[in-house]
Amino acid sequence: MSFLPLSALPWRRAKTTTTLPDHWVHSDALAAATDRWRNWLADQPGGAWLLCERDPLTFSSALLALWETGRVAVLSADDRPETLARIHSSIDGRIPHSPGPAIAQHLPQVPSHLDNQRRALVLFTSGSSGEPLALAKTFQQLDEELRVHAQLWPLDESAGVISQVSHQHIYGLLTGVLHPLCSGRPFCSKDCHFPEVLAQRLAEAGAAQLQVTLVSSPPQLSRLPAHTPWPEPGRLSRILSSGAPLAQEHAAHAEQLLKAPVIEIYGSTETGGIAWRRQQSELQWTPLPGVNVRVDDGCLALTSPFLESPHTWWRHPDRVSLTDKGFMLMGREDRLVKVAGKRLSLDQMESVLQSVNGIQAARCVELGRPDGRLGAVIKVSAKAPQDHEARRQLIQQVRTALAAHFETVTLPRYWRFVEELPSNAQGKLDRGLIQRLFNDIDDHKSPRWLAETMISQDVRMLTLEVPEKLIYLDGHFDRFPLVPGVVLVQWAMLLAQQAFGERAGFHGIDQLKFQRPLRSGMRFHLELTRRENGIGFVYKSAEGQHAGGRIRLAALDVQP
Repeated sequence: MSFLPLSALPWRRAKTTTTLPDHWVHSDALAAATDRWRNWLADQPGGAWLLCERDPLTFSSALLALWETGRVAVLSADDRPETLARIHSSIDGRIPHSPGPAIAQHLPQVPSHLDNQRRALVLFTSGSSGEPLALAKTFQQLDEELRVHAQLWPLDESAGVISQVSHQHIYGLLTGVLHPLCSGRPFCSKDCHFPEVLAQRLAEAGAAQLQVTLVSSPPQLSRLPAHTPWPEPGRLSRILSSGAPLAQEHAAHAEQLLKAPVIEIYGSTETGGIAWRRQQSELQWTPLPGVNVRVDDGCLALTSPFLESPHTWWRHPDRVSLTDKGFMLMGREDRLVKVAGKRLSLDQMESVLQSVNGIQAARCVELGRPDGRLGAVIKVSAKAPQDHEARRQLIQQVRTALAAHFETVTLPRYWRFVEELPSNAQGKLDRGLIQRLFNDIDDHKSPRWLAETMISQDVRMLTLEVPEKLIYLDGHFDRFPLVPGVVLVQWAMLLAQQAFGERAGFHGIDQLKFQRPLRSGMRFHLELTRRENGIGFVYKSAEGQHAGGRIRLAALDVQP
């Protein structure tokens, strides 16, 4: 069957031609399940119905039944109580996990077509305030984008689709469900986010002689294990990735393991797809057919047939620079980010954090790391955690609070608890300070920097922690890891150079004393005093003084 738009009800024309296990969705099973939902809906009110279902057959058949009976599908991003409570007033009903026993005696006739001007979906996306905003899509908008998918990445008579991403979001819905439906091809997504399950589904597709399009995401592709028995070359037609930036090394890794090109799709819930690229051959983005782009005050602007007003220029918050074939992404203007393919508002996350008892202020930041996870800088109203266990308990407390509002995979992974939010001369937590706060993630030789206070021109007080992954703790000692004394001297020299701008060499040490050990996870203060011939240092914590001494430096250049 060749591609047909949604408005032509292609799922009613498709024929099952391949034998596959039951966890694959094919036309025969889909038609029967859709009729069961139509039967159940016959005695239900019309309007907008919430659809939040992980099982692909249940989701797809309920979605099609809603459409065939003139209803609108409302797709929530997740099924957490807080999420559902926020959209409760905008729905007329909720699709259950199963349709239950048949009620209607006579089903209404299946329509010959769907009005392409009719609302098909309502999705939710983060607004500037952090509150989810409802966004409607008509059948015409969906069909316009699906036609482009069929043009660029066609699904022929031998194709099958395996998806690792959620169909509750526009990318997974279009590529993992609607495109195969419009092409009459089988698709599968149940548990495919597990690599071992993905390998099994690929083997099933191979046994059925299917050429697979894999719908994936950066988090999934970054975790593909090399030891898994992946299919022979030629079984995968392509790998699609969207939802978040894909590191070039992860794209190369996926292509090497799966022997298929990785194609990234750039877009948003509001705009639909905007552009595509294959990093292994091109870093710039090529606009999708029908999409026109320009730069508006440094940011991307576009017209697109996938927008509600296709001829009106729509301003996107991403900064871009135009190229001869398309554009390069230069970063984001606003504070809406994607983590593991899930979009969230940093403002909203900070608001939730600041509602937690004991937290006065919070900043959530993108760290630009390959794992894409966030960092959080938390100002506590009481005493900051002083050791590993207290820190662990506080992290668990704030994660529990956040988990009521955000998906677990989006929660910050890296936490810094401070008595004051660090800021530069302009009062901002700039990129340089963020780098200092989270530098120990990769630098396993330095302490965790949390704050620096200028007591006087020649005295600095630093707040630090002993990172749990500090390499100097290995073997020193196995049951009671502590920081070696020589490392404390090295730290004092290094941090004095950073604080005072000194670049003098070590010439000796006087009055060196070690009173207490510094253990893994401990918070401590380092007081540095610039002297005429060197640096004085004192290590203190809530337990008392740990060490101190005077480092003699050669050719110290005292700054005024």
